[in-house]
Amino acid sequence: MAGVYLLIGNRRPTHFVSGVSALPFTYPFEVIRVRMALQTQMLPPDQRSVWYAIHSIYTQPSRLPLRILHFYRGFAVSLLGTIPYRGGIFMVWETLKSQSVQHLSQEFRENNRHGLNLAIGAIAGATSQIFTYPLEVIRRNQQASGKHNAQHFVGFRETIRIIWLAGGWRGFYSGLGVGLIKQVPMHSISLAAWQAAKRFLDI
Repeated sequence: MAGVYLLIGNRRPTHFVSGVSALPFTYPFEVIRVRMALQTQMLPPDQRSVWYAIHSIYTQPSRLPLRILHFYRGFAVSLLGTIPYRGGIFMVWETLKSQSVQHLSQEFRENNRHGLNLAIGAIAGATSQIFTYPLEVIRRNQQASGKHNAQHFVGFRETIRIIWLAGGWRGFYSGLGVGLIKQVPMHSISLAAWQAAKRFLDI
């Protein structure tokens, strides 16, 4: 991820384009990963494989016109969340970097640049994760919608209703703690590495 940050630099429109353009190609793997996680609980050991997950997704009966669409359950929600998630990270990053220049001395920033970048990256990752997490919960529920009834493709509104009835507003933040444990250090390290690479390459 640090390599991506390094390549896109400060061209903010590219942040959105780069995140969205890769999504159609990588999304099916996300669906397969979710289905394999469900298979761990539901199936015997000999059926817990990536090929079995792909086969079960592709061959499940449904009303969809093309079977390949089975691998894109929840894609619209994921696409909707990608722009504010990626954009939010860089918006917070740029805002806090600007504030640090205004309120902290140059000497302090130079002596503590790595720690400062790690801290700002952590805040940026946490903020973006918290604000977009409900969309991630909706997406995961849509991806898993074929677990109980393969013929029923759960839509956006129905997914929201199911989550709300099951847990109220708290249901949209189920698992947020684990998500933060993963995302916060990942973005903290990635953004700090991006800055270090830019400094090393003098760009």
